[in-house]
Amino acid sequence: MHSLLAVVVSHGGSTHLYQLLSALVAMNGCGVVLVENDTLAGRPVPAGVRVVEGQGNVGYGTAVNLAVNLAVEDGPAPDWLLVINSDVTIPADTAEVLPKLLGWYPPSVDVVGFPFLASEGGPGRSRGVLPTPRTSAFITLRGEAAAVARWPQLRYPVGAFFAIRVPTFLRLGGFDPAYWMYYEETDLFARLYAAGGRIAWADDEWPVVHVGGETVGRSGLLHAELGRAAAVYARRHRATLGWSWPAVHAGQLAVLTARKLATGRLQDARRAAGILAGLAAGLTRPTWEPAVRSRWHAAPAATRRRLGHLPPAEPARIAAGQIAVGQAGAAQVGAAKVPSAARAVPAPAPRSGDPEPGPDPSAVDPLTTG
Repeated sequence: MHSLLAVVVSHGGSTHLYQLLSALVAMNGCGVVLVENDTLAGRPVPAGVRVVEGQGNVGYGTAVNLAVNLAVEDGPAPDWLLVINSDVTIPADTAEVLPKLLGWYPPSVDVVGFPFLASEGGPGRSRGVLPTPRTSAFITLRGEAAAVARWPQLRYPVGAFFAIRVPTFLRLGGFDPAYWMYYEETDLFARLYAAGGRIAWADDEWPVVHVGGETVGRSGLLHAELGRAAAVYARRHRATLGWSWPAVHAGQLAVLTARKLATGRLQDARRAAGILAGLAAGLTRPTWEPAVRSRWHAAPAATRRRLGHLPPAEPARIAAGQIAVGQAGAAQVGAAKVPSAARAVPAPAPRSGDPEPGPDPSAVDPLTTG
């Protein structure tokens, strides 16, 4: 039985895909699933990788749910799920220590986030802060990195790479198929925190490299999809966000558009304006799905719900996995404290504290996460 299930979601692959899959297959106790939302078109895949294709472009979260469903149907569920973008690479040192690193975390830790490096070697954007009227207004004035530092209890890993316990993932119902692309991890971690879950952070010595943008490019339709996803998030979490967050977020995008125009960054201004237009359309037309009739051929929401639905986890499997959601209160969210026995192992261990991060040079746009 594999203790770790790595799921890579791809749409036509990336230049790093084969390298990524090879690193995952070589990991101790790691089963690897590639969910291809387009077609591999004869591109090679390393031996040992299970390929899932033919389901259409179901998006990111639904693709991960599909892979988890297959793993659960095949036998005992693995301990951890590793969610990975196809434009990520894993340095050899991180790949070697990762399975053991996850094994050191106590059952009270549900999710582990990892630091990102950008392809040019500098720090990448690996953490977001859950959107609220306060955090979004603060980001408009001070930027996302400052908000991440101010609200550590609302921090969560960016969806390009993170690990979550499979029993926790099943208990939460996995990703919500309502999201085709964007905000699916924001929604997942909002539900995790609401259930009393706990997120820990691996030490900066164990980064992954995220190219970023290679999987989507600069499509104007995807900018609108980001706004649409924000509207879905606003409806899904209205009980906690209230009615004000969409207005705050719209103001945030309007300010960003004006700033980019004032500095001559026309491409960035068009991006922000496209997101704003998508937010407005998504709020007024809940069934609007522009990507379905686009070159992306997105699967409609009804198809995603059918393919991405995770059945309720069996109580016996939850017990066997020592589900942690609800065991740790929201006040305990932060980096895990590693037992002294784990520290005695002659290999690097997670840090016992989680200092506030400094400014993130990659956070150039003061947008909320998604």
